[in-house]
Amino acid sequence: MGHGFKYPVQRRNYWKDVPVAGTKAIKSFTPQMFTICMGSGILAVLLHNNPYQFKGLEIISTIVWIFDLLVFSLISLTFVIRWIRFPSLTAELFETDVEQTAYLSTTTIATATIVELTALICGSRWNNWQYACFAFWWFTVLMSLVSTVTTYWILIRDESVAIDNLTPTLMYPATGLLATASAGSVVVSYTPLSVELAQPVIIVAYLLLGAGFFLTLATFSAYFLRLLHNQTPHPDKVGTQLIPLGPLANAVYSFITLGYLAGPKKHIFESYGKGPVSEVEISSALYSTGIVLGLTIWGFATLWLLVAFVAFIRDLPKTHFNLNMWSSTYPFGVYGVAASQFAIDFDSTAFKVITTIVLLLLVIYWLYLVACTLPMVASGELFLRDVFEEMEKEKKHGGEKQGGGEGEREERGEHGEEQEETARPSRRHRRSSDTAV
Repeated sequence: MGHGFKYPVQRRNYWKDVPVAGTKAIKSFTPQMFTICMGSGILAVLLHNNPYQFKGLEIISTIVWIFDLLVFSLISLTFVIRWIRFPSLTAELFETDVEQTAYLSTTTIATATIVELTALICGSRWNNWQYACFAFWWFTVLMSLVSTVTTYWILIRDESVAIDNLTPTLMYPATGLLATASAGSVVVSYTPLSVELAQPVIIVAYLLLGAGFFLTLATFSAYFLRLLHNQTPHPDKVGTQLIPLGPLANAVYSFITLGYLAGPKKHIFESYGKGPVSEVEISSALYSTGIVLGLTIWGFATLWLLVAFVAFIRDLPKTHFNLNMWSSTYPFGVYGVAASQFAIDFDSTAFKVITTIVLLLLVIYWLYLVACTLPMVASGELFLRDVFEEMEKEKKHGGEKQGGGEGEREERGEHGEEQEETARPSRRHRRSSDTAV
């Protein structure tokens, strides 16, 4: 039986119990760790954009952003070290594990949140930081394209993908494209970027929006087929149930903000566009279409949130805290960010309240995850638990082999000892059966 939200008690120091612990921790390091950066980054964005601001909330947002930067730097450095020290094993991991291959795109999503926060916090206040945000965003565009193409090429070429091993993590490549599109709209909206530089950002963001949104629909259809055939993933992956919310909510935010920037807010296409696209009607149509599409997609996202919440409540008592729980923070946070944009466009109290409720729930959940994760990092359990369990299995297997050899020698002895040895396998078999049950 699992423990649900029960705080995990650390009873072992894996750093001491596992030989060469540092090397083995790097060897077992995966890009799934970037989900911590994703969740922390989107929390800082939501704190900054919350419609009900109070004195100090922006400072809290900045503190979370700095925390996110530090964690992102450490995780990125460790991941690079793994590639340098164990290139063959790392490449083999991504060529044979569908889920870990999909996690490659979490690097892009985490980077996109940092771009957004840099634009929100620094871009509008510090001189010339709009150019840093601009350059950083184009680098994120390159990352999103490379990670998406690489992920799907590996899945198509090398891995055996079947309905029963389709997981929500396959939506991370599409989420990376859409998160980059959203970050582009934030850079243009919150920094004093010139119209000449802003227009290509808007156009490329629209291209990423189209690629990511339709990729989301295709992947979601395949995953939904898996749910109908094989039910939900294992309870240990309960946090991944909310992953489909991420690309949907990012698409909502991008459709609205890109249309708003092209039209009513900055009139980018009117000011710098050439040909028919510079007409006022085109800009107004982009904004109107964005609002309609945003509302309809947000409605579908809300429905999926309810379905995922039911699955979350059902499976939570069957599991214990693990890194997969971080996967639900980013999608839920983006859902709140999309609601905050509706609150601006409609000047709606309802959307303001929804945004605040999402923020409060996310803060509580994020604090719980941080409180559970830090002790696991300190004890080494987060990195070395599987390594330690494998060591224990090897020791047990070696002991059983030694016991079997002694049993063979004893069989050559007295007749009574032969009968005792004959009885032992049945007891061992019974214990094995009990364990399997």
